[in-house]
Amino acid sequence: MENEIILTPAEKAYQRIKDGVSTYQKKYPEKCKEKNKKWMDKLKENEEQYKIYLQKKKDYYNNVVKPKREQAKKDKELNNQPL
Repeated sequence: MENEIILTPAEKAYQRIKDGVSTYQKKYPEKCKEKNKKWMDKLKENEEQYKIYLQKKKDYYNNVVKPKREQAKKDKELNNQPL
């Protein structure tokens, strides 16, 4: 019982909302897909905003995904080396 995490009321509400959204998305995947497609089409209409969106995706890949992948490869190589 000592390791039990105590959440504030705001954190509990956030968790309930997050769970509700997840449930909705699993229950209605076609609605979510349609909504996402509309959003993306609207974004593509505005070239300036679309370029910003693509740049953010590229930055995230270069600053987060790629370094994590490279670190995982290094760790795997270190673990597979014979002693």
